[in-house]
Amino acid sequence: MAAVINKAGVSMRQLISLPILILALMVQSSLAQRGTPSPQADAGASAMQAAGQPPSPGNDALAQMRDDLNKLDSLNTNMSAEIEFLRDQNLQILLRTNVQMWRIMIQDLRRQVEQEEQRRATPVKPVAPAKGR
Repeated sequence: MAAVINKAGVSMRQLISLPILILALMVQSSLAQRGTPSPQADAGASAMQAAGQPPSPGNDALAQMRDDLNKLDSLNTNMSAEIEFLRDQNLQILLRTNVQMWRIMIQDLRRQVEQEEQRRATPVKPVAPAKGR
């Protein structure tokens, strides 16, 4: 199958794979950083220990996901700002669509993180044993 090439010499396949590549690099970077906690994570962990609460691995995962979503949002904003400098209108349309798609995904993931935090903050009610007949 012949690749469609625009005036800049970039194939559509390369343009579509760009956001996927960016996400893969961010995930890889995130995984590499998990081995060495950030100064903010250290400060948060020491504050929790000072309050008498041990750091929870689930909270660290949610904090890391929140940080990753902030990075994705920043990259998406940067990409959105750069679209205007492209001369190829078809390329602009494609990248604007990608920006909108990423905004929706980031919003949905942030909503899921918030729901998970609320679920963890809600105390679990003990279930009363069923009485036999």
